[in-house]
Amino acid sequence: MRMVTYELVKLWKKKLAVLMSLLLLAGNLFLIYAYEKNTEEYFYIHRQGEIYRAFLAGDESADADGYYRQGQEAQEAYLAAYPDFIDEMESRADRMREASLFQNKESYVYRNLVKSVLDFAPFSGIVLKADGCYGVNAAAGYGGGILFVLLFLAVQGYYVLFRERDQNLLLLLKCSRKGHMPLAAAKLAAMVISAAAFTVLLECSTILAFGWMYGYGDMGRMIQSVPLFRNCTYMLTVAGAFAAMMLIRVLIAVVFTCILFCVGMVLKNEISAAVFLAVILGAEYFFSRVFSISGVFGGIKTINPFYCWDMGQVLGEYYNLNLLEYPVGKNLLALLTAAAFIIVLSAAGIFAFHRTCQIRTESRVEVFLQWLRQQTGRFDRHLSLVYYEFYKVMIQQKKGIVCVVLFLWWLSELSGVFAVKYYGDVEVAAYHVYLQNLQGRITEGTYAYMEVEESCLEELRQAAFSPETDETMKQIYAAELAMHERGFALVQRQLALLEAKPGDIGDKYLLDELAYTELWKDSGTDIVFWFIGTAAALFFAVSIVSVDDRKEMPVLIRSTRNGRRRLEKSKACFSAICTGVLFLLVESLLFLRYDRIDHFLTAKQKLCDFTTQDFTSGMALGVMAACVFILKACSFFAVSLFGKKLAGVMKNEMVAIFTGIGVLGLTALILYHFKWDFTMMFLAGFER
Repeated sequence: MRMVTYELVKLWKKKLAVLMSLLLLAGNLFLIYAYEKNTEEYFYIHRQGEIYRAFLAGDESADADGYYRQGQEAQEAYLAAYPDFIDEMESRADRMREASLFQNKESYVYRNLVKSVLDFAPFSGIVLKADGCYGVNAAAGYGGGILFVLLFLAVQGYYVLFRERDQNLLLLLKCSRKGHMPLAAAKLAAMVISAAAFTVLLECSTILAFGWMYGYGDMGRMIQSVPLFRNCTYMLTVAGAFAAMMLIRVLIAVVFTCILFCVGMVLKNEISAAVFLAVILGAEYFFSRVFSISGVFGGIKTINPFYCWDMGQVLGEYYNLNLLEYPVGKNLLALLTAAAFIIVLSAAGIFAFHRTCQIRTESRVEVFLQWLRQQTGRFDRHLSLVYYEFYKVMIQQKKGIVCVVLFLWWLSELSGVFAVKYYGDVEVAAYHVYLQNLQGRITEGTYAYMEVEESCLEELRQAAFSPETDETMKQIYAAELAMHERGFALVQRQLALLEAKPGDIGDKYLLDELAYTELWKDSGTDIVFWFIGTAAALFFAVSIVSVDDRKEMPVLIRSTRNGRRRLEKSKACFSAICTGVLFLLVESLLFLRYDRIDHFLTAKQKLCDFTTQDFTSGMALGVMAACVFILKACSFFAVSLFGKKLAGVMKNEMVAIFTGIGVLGLTALILYHFKWDFTMMFLAGFER
């Protein structure tokens, strides 16, 4: 017990670990708000809480849109139908027994039918109560908490399993009395206790958040009062259902902890362990989304942690699995599987710690690469420190894999940039077609084109409405007229507004304003691209500093003539090159999206000449775009500098990377929530 207490105290004395835990709790609440703020429930129940309470008090006139009444009628209809659903269970089963499929009493289908009737029988005659279901439905449908639990486990797993190993302290600990199995068991116990405590805090904050937004009504009513849980076969109140779900999620967190513990004890490199766990969790999430519970792989899905985390599915779905021709409840099977995983993984992790030397070792791939470099070293000799930094980070530390992944992602996004665009509105499609022919400086040729097109449309109008035209041809002419007329009207209106603006019309441009507006309003894509690029820049910046500091190599290099100056210069040079390449790789996608609109033919257009935007600035469109790219480049280099400073302060590569990416992720979430991309912030700031 003392060793467990020591591990817990050691973990929670890490200020960064405590700070990350608090940030994860806050991030969970922010994600709840960001997800709910755009829902109808948030608008009608939370923002119009006084109106909703007035309706519940009997004021029918408060429900101007009929939203509250519609929900109330749906719940009343459900409560009226629930007794029939239960009472007719036996009669439906009797009718099914007459079918040939259910004649064999030793078969799974017959036993499943009998079990289903017995499971729902206790609910005959129970009293259900109508009350607000919005909070229960919202809490049951929210599954973002599992992400923050996994992030917390990653942080605590590093401090409990890998930090002492990186400092080669585990050899000393294992030489002491009770330094093998008791030490491993203490580490596992500390991880389980802290994971359970964090999950309880996370779930309590989640329940309180949804209760504050929507309320839960009478927490003592049966959970079957909520339509989402009609098929629930557990005698639970609403409060009991939340308590049961909290226990289930704590158990899931313990299972994840045991998986992390076992992998961390077997794989001695945190990068390898992180990749291995990412593959496992990614496959589990994929299977939980693809497979159906009633399909061939239904049994696998019911024991999937991502499925079990969903309150609506675990408690609201009724399903039995075929186990040797006997029906077994999915939740019972999941519980037994979780218990087996906990026992097996815990024992395997403790045994691995006991039998192996717990220090970091080179992987077999690294040993092979070292041998290959020795054989080919005579052909690859360089004295440049910049080349040394490149080789050390990209080749020796295998960080170049990240560049390969980024390049593949760039190719995937590049195909989307040049993909054929489809428009759901004929008016918008026709507008884009006209602007492809007219975009550029307004000249006499522009007006000539407009006159010719107007005459063509007038001929179509006459043909479409002429009594001498055949009915079939009338429909063809009318359809063609509808395809072009409204889009042409948009172009005419834009040209008229340009003529009304101050300045010579010959100095103005016709440009595809809808395309620019669509590009600028796509703030989500812009923020995601920025986050990916800056996260990669921070990753490499931290790696440049941390790799040598961990092995104390700068002391050796600095002892040489001009060592300090040359070393810092080489690191700064390589960092700048790496950040610049990442910026060009990521932001080239935005450049190509700009280029596809009109190949920058209208770059000299003034912002004040836009007809669909209220700009007062006389800045040219091309200058604005260049300023946005410069600001983004500055942000990339600022993040790179931040990563280098962070690595110098924390003296640990993984912790610095996780902390930096966490800060960038939180920043990106805030920007995404308020839709503040660089273009909008620049325009808003400049207009002020």
